[in-house]
Amino acid sequence: MTTTDTLAPTDPAGVGATPPPGEMPGAVRQSLAFLALTYAAGIALALVLPGTVENPGPVSMLTAFLPALMVGLIRLAARRRHGPANPFPIGLRHLGLRSWPAAMAIPALAIGTSFAAAAALGVVRFEGLAGEIGQLPITIVFLSILFLGEEIGWRSYLFPRLATVMPERRAALLSGFLQALFHLPLLLLTPSYDGDGSRWIVVPGVVVVITMAGAVFGWLRIRSGSLWPVTIAHGTVNACLLEAPVLLADDPDLAAYLTSEGGLFTIVTVAIAAAVVLRRARWTPAPEAVPAA
Repeated sequence: MTTTDTLAPTDPAGVGATPPPGEMPGAVRQSLAFLALTYAAGIALALVLPGTVENPGPVSMLTAFLPALMVGLIRLAARRRHGPANPFPIGLRHLGLRSWPAAMAIPALAIGTSFAAAAALGVVRFEGLAGEIGQLPITIVFLSILFLGEEIGWRSYLFPRLATVMPERRAALLSGFLQALFHLPLLLLTPSYDGDGSRWIVVPGVVVVITMAGAVFGWLRIRSGSLWPVTIAHGTVNACLLEAPVLLADDPDLAAYLTSEGGLFTIVTVAIAAAVVLRRARWTPAPEAVPAA
C-alpha cells in the first residue's frame, strides 16, 4: 500500500471516495485494525507511564503520537503483503490556507465564550492573562505540530474509511466519538489530563466535547482537502485551554465542572458550533481544494 497525497478523482477532498469493487469491506477491516492497535497502545502507555499529580510525566505527549504510529505500522504491513494502493490522501501536501481562519476562529470563539460565561459568574478571573495571550500564537504552533500525530490517525486514516459506509456528517461525529474513547486511559488511569473534579462528571463531559468537535474537524478536512486546518483547529482548542484563566480559579473543581474541556459551558458552546457546521455548512470541497487538471 503506497502513501500518496494524490486526490481521488471521485472526491477531490479524498474523503468518502468510492473505492474499487471489493474495497468497502477492506475499509472496515482497516478501521477496526487501527482502532484495536491504537486503543491497546493507549492503555499500555497509560499503565506503564501513569505519572503522578506532582510529576505527570510525558504520557500525554507520547499518547498524541500513537495514532500516526499505528497508521505507519498498518501501512508498512500492507506494503510487505503487496496490498492495494491507498485511495485516501493524507492531506499534507495541500495547505488549505483559506480554511485556516475558520480553524482558529471557531475553537477560539467556543472556548473563549465558555470562559467568559464562567468569568461572569466569578468562577474564573482574567487578571494577569495578558502575558498568557502573548504566548498563545507560539503555543498554537507547537500544539498543532504535536496533534498532527493524532489527526493523521483520526481524520486522515479513520474518517475517510468511515465515510465510505455512512454519510460524511455521521462519519465525522463517529470519528470524534472514537477519538474521545482514545482519551479514556489518560482520563481514568493517569492524573495528567483534565485532572480536576470528579471523574464521574468530567470524563463524560470530555467525551461529549471531543465527539462534537469531530463534526468541526471533519468539515474542515472535507472543505479544505487538507489535514493542516484540522490540526490547527485541534492545536487552537488545546492552546486556549492551556493558556486559560482556569489557572486563576479559586475553586478548580467548580471550574472543571462549568468550563475547561469537559465543563457545562464548553459543552454548550461546542455543541452550537457543531450544530451550525452540521446543519448550515457546505460539506463539499471548496474550489481551492480541487487540484488543477
